[in-house]
Amino acid sequence: MRSRSVLVIGAGLAGLAAARALGAAGIKVIVLEARERAGGRVWTEDGIDLGAHWIHGTDGNPMTSICRELGVPTIFVGGDSSYTGGWEDLALHQNGIGLSPERKEASITLMDEVHDAMDTLRRSFLLDGGADMSLADAAAHVTKGMPIDPALAHDVDWHQELVARDDAGAGAAEMSFLHWDEGYEVYGPGDSLIAGGSGSLIAKLVEGLDLRYSLPVSRIAHGPDGVTVTAGDETFTADAAIVTVPLGVLKSGTITFEPPLPARKQDAIRKLGVGSLTKLILHFERPFWPQNQYVFASIPQTSPFGPTAIINMWKSHRRPILVMLYGGAAGRAVESQGSAAARVVAMEALRNVFGAGTEEPVRVQITSWEGDPFSAGAYMYLPPGVTSEELDVMAEPVGNSLFFAGEHTLRIHWATMQSGYHSGLREAARLTGDTSVLPNRRFTETRRWREQLKRAERLFNAAHKSLDPAEIDARLAMMQRSPVFEAIPAQDLRVLAALHSRRSLRSGEVLCRAGDEAGCVFAVMSGVLDVILPNLPEPVAQKTRGDVAGEYGLFLPRRSATLQARTDVEVLELDYGKFRKFLMVFPESMMVLFGQAVRQSAGRAAAG
Repeated sequence: MRSRSVLVIGAGLAGLAAARALGAAGIKVIVLEARERAGGRVWTEDGIDLGAHWIHGTDGNPMTSICRELGVPTIFVGGDSSYTGGWEDLALHQNGIGLSPERKEASITLMDEVHDAMDTLRRSFLLDGGADMSLADAAAHVTKGMPIDPALAHDVDWHQELVARDDAGAGAAEMSFLHWDEGYEVYGPGDSLIAGGSGSLIAKLVEGLDLRYSLPVSRIAHGPDGVTVTAGDETFTADAAIVTVPLGVLKSGTITFEPPLPARKQDAIRKLGVGSLTKLILHFERPFWPQNQYVFASIPQTSPFGPTAIINMWKSHRRPILVMLYGGAAGRAVESQGSAAARVVAMEALRNVFGAGTEEPVRVQITSWEGDPFSAGAYMYLPPGVTSEELDVMAEPVGNSLFFAGEHTLRIHWATMQSGYHSGLREAARLTGDTSVLPNRRFTETRRWREQLKRAERLFNAAHKSLDPAEIDARLAMMQRSPVFEAIPAQDLRVLAALHSRRSLRSGEVLCRAGDEAGCVFAVMSGVLDVILPNLPEPVAQKTRGDVAGEYGLFLPRRSATLQARTDVEVLELDYGKFRKFLMVFPESMMVLFGQAVRQSAGRAAAG
């Protein structure tokens, strides 16, 4: 039944999006807001965002669309200001000195290897039913046997903190290894800022709405006949209510639901985590730092870490301001210490980046979302053992009168402005039956997929730089003869050719034995390899120039045959991790490989 009147609880992005869409459909809407302002965790003061700051992924993002629709200008800052995809634009510093390109590349390459190993471990756990663990435990597990340069060992923890603490607002020890980014979709690469601060969008969104401020909701009675909401000293009734308060507020229990929420939803509220993200906003008389660098990354030599990233507001706003991000337990500690202690912390971190030329700020601001009873934290994350299915549970209506929206209710992306805004439109569509208000869905990448592609891109570029072009040409000529690779365009196949390493065998030498653990694929450059099956006296096949062996080892743990050199042989060897990256980037080859496997299986079935 279509509602004639709706109460929206909370004037953040989710609430404002829902209220605007419902109002446009002719439904009477009242928005009840606990604060004296709209925006919730979007709050701009003097042009500086104290809360939500970036439109993460500009192209196709519904926040980009609504800004354009309302004439709110944005500023493209490129890369990603968080970990994903932004390495090329980060300036890494340690002990007041900018790290050399070689040192930066070594740090990034190391973490790419760690993340690749973690992805492999994740796949094995998901296939074999392994129990979840924290990101920190997973990183410790895969690095235990890795040969890591002692000078870089500290970098692994720093990279983890950059993702888990200062991006997700939690910490590597608090986040699910298997599910922390499960199904999380991202938009076109490159972040944007709202030119006047995110609050300038809020000012446009509230126009024409019936907003009631300073009315914290304490009780929501709901049933088949509608809702009765107690807010401050007032009581409101309507056909339905959309609850858009943050997850932290739901966890705090300051809102009583009558009857109580279903056990399934209460359980989801309990299990989902709420992160903390504190900003130290440092105001200076003038910029003493490189003015055209947007993000500085600080890698101290000891932990606990200071801010992993420092944002230069001169670059984007021409304001002599640096913004430091502290997430998780570090954020809570900074928030609780007060401005005097925060100044000391900030100066130590600044000197680690800028050295002796660091100047004192004229003013230090500290955000306090953790201590704010109307936010009770920053945004949600998935702890160990919790999956993104719980976000679907959070989004489920209760009966026909109680609905839920907010960044913690959207399974395709959470913890962002777009997730809150999208979820509000979703509930408006649910109430009106008009799905045209929903943002257009795109064939987007998941965050996990994009990170894998970025790591593959860095690997491919490094491999190309290390090889002589003539050697790549020779490999390419051979691989174009291969039935596995012949369908791939030459410019793409060059990438794969650069990833191999050469190996020489004498006549009679064994390349691999049946039963050996499978770790790489082989392509024959020259010579003849015999394929010998167990318990058969004679070879069953031969591999010559252009032939590939071991490609199915990607999916099978052990070698099914012995490969022995009949003549002197030159092979190209490619470990499965690199091969998997290539297949992920160039799926034509995956389809060829799949087709070949199907044909061979069909042939064996016919012969049988």
